[in-house]
Amino acid sequence: MKKVEINLPVMAAALGWSFSAGAQDDNVSVRGRPKPEYDASGISVGTFKLYPEMTLSAEYDDNIFATQTDPQEDLVFNVSPSLTLASQWSVHELNLALTAHSRSYNEFSQNDTTDYGIAANGRLDVLRDLRVQGGASYGEATEPLSRSPTSLPLAEPIKYTNTSANLELVKEFSTVRVSTGARYSAADYEDGVLFDLSPVDQDDRDRTVLGATLRVDVAVSPATSLFASVSGNQREYDREPPDVLVNRNSEGYEALVGASFEVTSAVSGEIGVGYLNQTYEDPAVGETSGLAVRADLQWNPDDLVTVSLSAAREVADAGAEGAASYVANNINVGLDYEWRRNVVLSVNAGYSVDDYNGVDREDTRWDGRVRAEYLANSGVAFYVEAGHYEQRSEGLQLGREYDVDRATVGIRLRR
Repeated sequence: MKKVEINLPVMAAALGWSFSAGAQDDNVSVRGRPKPEYDASGISVGTFKLYPEMTLSAEYDDNIFATQTDPQEDLVFNVSPSLTLASQWSVHELNLALTAHSRSYNEFSQNDTTDYGIAANGRLDVLRDLRVQGGASYGEATEPLSRSPTSLPLAEPIKYTNTSANLELVKEFSTVRVSTGARYSAADYEDGVLFDLSPVDQDDRDRTVLGATLRVDVAVSPATSLFASVSGNQREYDREPPDVLVNRNSEGYEALVGASFEVTSAVSGEIGVGYLNQTYEDPAVGETSGLAVRADLQWNPDDLVTVSLSAAREVADAGAEGAASYVANNINVGLDYEWRRNVVLSVNAGYSVDDYNGVDREDTRWDGRVRAEYLANSGVAFYVEAGHYEQRSEGLQLGREYDVDRATVGIRLRR
């Protein structure tokens, strides 16, 4: 059989398209569509735009401790200010953001929290087809009791700090784009406390994660590109046996192949399928391996409706006693409907299964949310939201189980 060689640059020139034309995102969602009369205009600061924002809300929660028995209800008042500074340059890009979130409980004030964060990201356009981009962030956050991996009855949510940074190099060669990058993250958890004031040690969750990624995209049409990617990680925990039950240090990788596409003017997305592996220093833990999945799809049946779907299967760090990690299986679907130009109705549902490695435990979660948002003008928006959240656990080492209902009414102010 005669070997046939295909010269992609020559073929691209003949067809009149290049990589930058592949898988274009002309498919704009309901929430992503520009609305000049309702979008924030910002404040000009030299060659930057400053976007201040403040969200105020009152939330009813019928199970604030996320327990299966004796649920306690309360009203929670949220205040979330933010400042974003975005460059307006024709080349290069630089963005800075400051955020904060305060939660005040009407009755159970021991659950009051104040979180904050600072982040920066940017892009350096070295050449027309070569760029360097990256970012860094630092913040103090609170882990919701409904997402705490421990089954112990915590009296208040656990706080932690997170530091992250990433750097990526992107080079385009006509119909081919190559990107490679590195990332860093570190988490430091404060100890929890039970209702009898006994401490719950969380130092065994403190960790540093290093990662690297290589990805190659090839445009095969003006609306489709195929890709292959491989990423590796190294996870180092601050504490090891005999201070803790299990050595969670590990190394792993994920390899994916897939496609980014815009099938029609209404359907777009990216799907990747492959293999994942995480190997642990502790021989009693061994390794976790299997199918890897990442998918993000968007369907706009018309200008007023957006349907979205996302799915992922990946290895996540576990904070449960004696567990090294878990395989997280997540799927989320959403629908946004622009009932009026300034009224958006939304429905979202999620389903997750966490299969733990090192202990006999499997957690299953469901959640559903409805939301209505009214844009009064470019500076004021009102919203109401209601949601149901539940988790069930199976195995010899059961996790937290709960049913939670929440209802929120809020106002967003911005410039």
